[in-house]
Amino acid sequence: MNEQHLTAGERKVLKALVEVDGTVPAEAIAENLGERTDRIVSILNALAERNLIRLDVRESVSYRLTDEGKQYAMNWLPEVRLFAAVKELGNNISVDQAVEKASLNNKEKGIAINWAKRNGWLGITKVEGKTVLEAKMDEADSPVMRVLKKLNEGNDTVPQHLDEGLEVSISRNLVERVVTKKFEAQVIEDRKDTIDTLLTSTTEGIVNLTPEMIASGSWRGAPFRPFNVTIDPPYVNYGKKHPYAEFNDWLKEILVGLGFTEWFGPYVETEFWNNDTLFVPQDHVAREVQDQFRVVSPYDHGDILNTRYYKAVKAVHENGGDTGSTGWQAPFSKEVAQRLVLRSHTTPVSMRYLSEHQEPPQKMFIIDRNFRAENLSARHAMEFNQCEGIIMDKGLTLRDLMGYLAEIVRSVGIKKMKFKPGQFPFTEPSVECFAKHDVLGWIEVAPGGIFRPEVTHPHGIKDTVLAWGIGSGRLYMASMGINDIRELYSRDLAWLRRKYFLR
Repeated sequence: MNEQHLTAGERKVLKALVEVDGTVPAEAIAENLGERTDRIVSILNALAERNLIRLDVRESVSYRLTDEGKQYAMNWLPEVRLFAAVKELGNNISVDQAVEKASLNNKEKGIAINWAKRNGWLGITKVEGKTVLEAKMDEADSPVMRVLKKLNEGNDTVPQHLDEGLEVSISRNLVERVVTKKFEAQVIEDRKDTIDTLLTSTTEGIVNLTPEMIASGSWRGAPFRPFNVTIDPPYVNYGKKHPYAEFNDWLKEILVGLGFTEWFGPYVETEFWNNDTLFVPQDHVAREVQDQFRVVSPYDHGDILNTRYYKAVKAVHENGGDTGSTGWQAPFSKEVAQRLVLRSHTTPVSMRYLSEHQEPPQKMFIIDRNFRAENLSARHAMEFNQCEGIIMDKGLTLRDLMGYLAEIVRSVGIKKMKFKPGQFPFTEPSVECFAKHDVLGWIEVAPGGIFRPEVTHPHGIKDTVLAWGIGSGRLYMASMGINDIRELYSRDLAWLRRKYFLR
């Protein structure tokens, strides 16, 4: 659009801003002009694109109870009711007696036992073949319950000392975050002369000469609106790749240049590939529904096709197999191994690759999406891209792994990094690579290590296998100076149109 002229809507809004001479919320402008707020926001975006005003977007977060949260706010949490029933009936009460006393349904029964045990309120033991409950403390202090009560009283925020209870409430789907965006506009000081000219210039005259006007001759003698051909044209929005997708493409080019082969794998995995093959114990907390997404429909269990490999992994878990380890000294459940989940990392792809490529040397990578039941924050997301890589060869050391990680991190433009020892269930020794972020400080971007014998021996692999799982989102944040991981999936068109990844 020619900067010399304004639309009728732009003229009204710009005039209202000039009269106030300060920062004005979009809602106030809409009320003053008798317009819808969304229309005013659209006009303000257009004026901001033309660099006439500054438009700031402020987000406020509030909280509200879900339907399940409202129910528990009124009737108390299942675990609180179960604990109260055990205290009232006396210790060493059977589960069925306590559940009946607490008036819990089948769904609430599982929730109550799980959280009462996790909170350390109740102990579960076997007495003469019966499962009984025993109170481990005098009172059940539940920050979650206090959060529910606070929000049920009409509040939309909670005190800071209840932050932990709030996060648990959100993870249990009892409370949901409500993000409200507020738009505030202000005239740019050094553009006031231009704005005055725009507001005082006439809008009369012909802008577009149509075929009908030429045929009828109505254009003869009519005034034409003047155009200034010396000014800079407006910013043109053209189609382009998302900057984060562009970054991941560059990451792939780096790895291909280092001699790696790209590989792929399924999003839906059995826990056998997602956890068991990596020597993660079957009672590990990372397998809880609070940490990984279970698949329940149309199927909740899958098949394990390689029986020989299954038996080798089972032996490693139960007694260490032929690795020299003692394993986890616990029975290995095939029912748990066959449960379907959304993969929580790309390492199962590495295991599938190793099962098909057992002879060295091998260099493989994958950059793809993973899913975890995280609470959304500036550093964590429920969906994220991971850059997984493995190197298998004779005589490899941890120094080789650190060299590869340093080369990758430097290649995306990060200048400051450091390593420190790490600990992971499936690698030993392990390291964590941290990158320096201007705002967030040191953030972990590239954990890795050497696969344990318990991971590689079931495949018949005796050579060293280096492995890492780079969080490409965090790597992108550090290289681009982004402060919030949620901006990776931003729907802010102004940001997307102007942002790109510089190689």
